[in-house]
Parts: sequence; structure tokens; C-alpha cells
Amino acid sequence: MLREEEYQHLRAAGKIARRVREEVPGLVREGVDALSIAQAVEERIIEYGGRPAFPCNVCIDSVAAHFTPTPSENIIIPKGALVKVDLGVECEGYIADTAITVGLPNSQVRLIEAAENALKNAIKTIRAGVRASDVGAVINDTIGKYGFKPIRNLSGHEIRRYILHTGTSIPNVRTKETLKLESGRIYAIEPFVTSGSGSGLVISSNSVNIFSVSMERNYDDRLLTEELNLLRTLREYTRGLPYTLRWIEKEKWQLHEKLVKKGVVRGYPVLVEKTGAPVAQAEHTVIVLEDGCEVIT
Repeated sequence: MLREEEYQHLRAAGKIARRVREEVPGLVREGVDALSIAQAVEERIIEYGGRPAFPCNVCIDSVAAHFTPTPSENIIIPKGALVKVDLGVECEGYIADTAITVGLPNSQVRLIEAAENALKNAIKTIRAGVRASDVGAVINDTIGKYGFKPIRNLSGHEIRRYILHTGTSIPNVRTKETLKLESGRIYAIEPFVTSGSGSGLVISSNSVNIFSVSMERNYDDRLLTEELNLLRTLREYTRGLPYTLRWIEKEKWQLHEKLVKKGVVRGYPVLVEKTGAPVAQAEHTVIVLEDGCEVIT
């Protein structure tokens, strides 16, 4: 079970995440640079008293996850875009993860509605002892009623202190898994929805601009001094949480690439819908209780 101090940190992170998410529709506009959206989100998280738990994701149309803009790119939000903004807040290592999809001007309204209602219905089912697969079945069935498909190889996830993805996964489809949700555990519930003509699958692209560093020390003796110094800096700053190159001095980027090649830094490829179909997302973080759950975002 969580201690009262842990609840306070989680609720603080959730309050900030909710506040920033509610401001996102005002940031996402046609013709705006995606980088400016991500930076504004991250700056507001800090302004409101938290730290970004991971780089703000700004994913457009068929791009489903793991895309954060970099200064070398010039990604402009196009007319009629479906824009997913996924953000996380960390307070003393306790994480709140949330996402919203914005349609411009009112594109793909039903796709967004399907994602939001799948999330809403899933949350209604959550309590201690419920199987994760039962939550997935509710998400799957809600999306199916719209004639759409869930993304079956993306899922929600358990969260622990300084660990964004761990433990039990929360599927977006029906499965035969028997794992049950436990009281006091934290989960991010995040339905991803694509059109009825889409594949319902995401694939990895060749683009990688989100990373995490290994906290294990068994790699350290293979590194040069300058590589080890950068690794230590990344460990101290991120505590193993995801980050992006724009958070690092540009003169360190080539050195960072060496850490990637040596396997001490992991990259997360941008994920795109296999057929290029649009994707919508909705997400909340919950604390499981005996008789329900507390939505902290």
C-alpha cells in the first residue's frame, strides 16, 4: 500500500499534469511548430512545480507514439491534423502520465470520441482484483461500437517510482491474461484508436529521438572517461526516465551516439500506424483502490 507521503506526491504530479493537459488545446493550432508545443508543455510543467517525466510527445495523424520534436526538424501542424499530446509529470520520482488528442479544426471527431469513451468506460471497471484483460475487453468493445479498431500492440502500463513502464500491462484488446490489478498500484490507462480501415498495429520507424539510460553499473568499465562522465550526468539528471537530445548540450550529441552504440543508452523508435491510418489517444493515470480507483490526472 502507498504511504500518505507517496499519495501526496502522486496527487501533486497529477494536479500539474491535469492543469497542463487542459491548456494543450490552446497550444495546438494549424501552422504552429510542433517543437514550440513540446517546449511550452515542458516549461509549464516546471513552472507549476514539477519536472517532465519524459519528453512531451507531439504525434500527428498516423504517428502514434514516441515522437518528440527536435530543433533540427521543422514539423508544422498541418490543416486538418489529428494531434496527440502525451505528457508526464514527476514529483520526487512519482509520476503522472496523461494524453489528449486535438483535432484541427474538428477533424476525426468520432475517432477522438471513441478514445475518450474507451478510457472513461475502462476507468469505471477498475478496482482491486479486476483482471487487466477485462479492462482491455471494455476498451476493445467500446472502440468496436464506433466501427474503429484499437491498436493491439500498444497498451497501458503500471508505473512505479522513477519507472514509467513496469509490471502489469493494460491491453487495449481482449486477451487471455489472468493478471489482476492490485490495490495501491498505479496504472496509466491509454486507449489508442485507429480507423476501421487501419491495421490496428503500429510499426517502428527509423526515427529515434527519445532515449533512456541504463542504471546498471556493469557497463561502466567499457567506457572512456568522457563517455562515463556523460553517462553519470544523464543518470543523475534522469534517474533512468526517458529524455531527448534537445535536453543535452549539442556538443555532447556525438558522444551520446557512442553510448547508444555501446548499448548503455536505449533508443525508442517513433511508432506509426502500419497502413498510415490516423490514430487517436486518450490517457489517465489511476491509483487502484479496493472499491474503485482514483484518477489523479
